[in-house]
Order: sequence, then C-alpha cells, then structure tokens
Amino acid sequence: MKKLSRSKNEYYEKKIILSFIKIGIIIGSLNLTQATVLIGGDILNGNLNAGNADGDTTDDNFQSTPDWVNVGGAQTMQCTRTNLTSPDSTRNAVLSLSGDRNFGSVFGPNGYTISAGDVFDIQYEWRDAYNWNDALDNVAVTLFTTDDDTIEGKATPLVVDLSGLSTTNNTYETVNHDGVYIATADDAGKKLFLVFTGQAGEGGDTNGFARFDNLIVEVNTSSAVSLNITDIQYAPETSEVTLTWPKTNSPSYRVKYSTDLIDWSNELDDEVLSDSDEKPEDPSKITVTFSLFEGIKNQKYLFFRVEE
Repeated sequence: MKKLSRSKNEYYEKKIILSFIKIGIIIGSLNLTQATVLIGGDILNGNLNAGNADGDTTDDNFQSTPDWVNVGGAQTMQCTRTNLTSPDSTRNAVLSLSGDRNFGSVFGPNGYTISAGDVFDIQYEWRDAYNWNDALDNVAVTLFTTDDDTIEGKATPLVVDLSGLSTTNNTYETVNHDGVYIATADDAGKKLFLVFTGQAGEGGDTNGFARFDNLIVEVNTSSAVSLNITDIQYAPETSEVTLTWPKTNSPSYRVKYSTDLIDWSNELDDEVLSDSDEKPEDPSKITVTFSLFEGIKNQKYLFFRVEE
C-alpha cells in the first residue's frame, strides 16, 4: 500500500511481486494487479469527514457520521471532532480506551463477501491524546466475521492488527500494514466487518484518548494474485528458463517478458496450453520450459509475467 495520498483520487497502487534468481541475469515474475479500495477517502467515509447532519460543526456523534456505527456503546456518543486535526486539517475520530466507542463498518449497504485467498491491507493515521499511555496503549483494527452475517452477530476475529506504541508525543503517525490477513477457505462466502478502537495495555487504565483519521482498507483478490510465478529455473548453458505458476481454469496462458518492468508488449509464448505442462502429476501448478531467443537471452535484466 502506498503512502497516504492527499488527493481523493489517488488511493490505488499497482502491487508488484518479484520472485528472482541471479545466474548471470535476473529473471523475475511480475503481477501487475490493482488493489481494490474497500474503505478510503470518500469511499465509505474512510477520511471521517462526512457528517455534520446534526448541525454541529465541531463535534459529531455516531448518528450523524455516515458509514460508521458504534458497536461498543450508544450511537449518541461523540464520534468525530475538528480539533487536534490530522495532517490534512480535517475532522478525525475520537478513540477512547473505555470500550464505549468502537468504530464499526459493514463495508457499505451490500457489504463485502470474502473469497479464499483475499489479502487485506490497512493504513491510517493516529496520535495519542489526553491520558494515553505511550508505553502501553495501542490502536487496534480488527477484521471479523459473525455467525449471522450482521455486525451485531457473534463475532469471530480474523485478525487484530495493532498500531504499535506512540513514538512521538502529540504527533500523528502513519500505520501502513500490508497483508495483515489472508482469507482461508473457511472464510469464503462470509461477510466481512471491521472495528477500530483504542486498546489499553496490560496494567494501564482505561481513561485515555487518541485520535484516528484517513483509514484505507484494500483487498487484493484471490483472482488477482492467482498467476504469480512461484518458481524460476534458468539454465545458462542452453539459454532456457523454466517457469512454474498456479493452474487456473483458463484453457491457455500468455507468457510476456520485459527488460524494464514498463514495456510488456513482447510475448515469449502467446498460447501455453495445459498439455504443455511438464509436471502434469502436480494438480495445482503448471511448469513449462521456454527457450530464450537471440536478442533477449543476453539481456542484463529480464522479467516475466503470466496472463490468462
């Protein structure tokens, strides 16, 4: 996940995953996929700026804050304020350690249904405030499912991701945690929920407060990461490269190459069929050897990617 952008339209990045070996040249696998933003900026009020429905331009409660619900207490409790502004000088969430204001999201009116292999990224800004114990307390972001696919149901946490302790007093810090959770087959088909709150450290009291802003939650779907090259073998004596990648339901694959990770217009093979698999006994992967022709076999850098 890239560093938080100040532009409302810049919440996407290309995820580049390189697997490489070095035997005379570098050969890599590239998966250019674009993460889907589930929450971020104006999307489901990730910037916590929407509100003011109660006419109060300073404090907003949960009732007047779109897309957020208090799963720890009353909806009339204070939710966001305009003081202690974050770097973008806007409204921010007021966290407490008492457990009476926990910011819950159902990921929109239709929710988000998990698929096996989904990879979730989380980013936000936060700072300590009144009576926050910098040596003990954390912000906690929890992804969870429930037994009835409602946020009120019995929760099963998937991951509790902690901010880490405050490193600079009274200063906003950025948390950027990629791959906080990879969904399993048991998660598939269930609705995803999120809650963020303050978490008191062991031995600390629950009277502290913090501020929270600009949450971004991204998902890299299982289909997007399914064609990552998992193994590369290079034989310099024959100028051959052997690539292995996961099998999908596709009838054929294209293998492309690049020397600069920018131009991907060249194809090593435009139709790799299932019967090209050199290890058909492996039901989950396909392995194929390719000859590097004149003009590319002596390139200093050479990268490959597989497409359906």
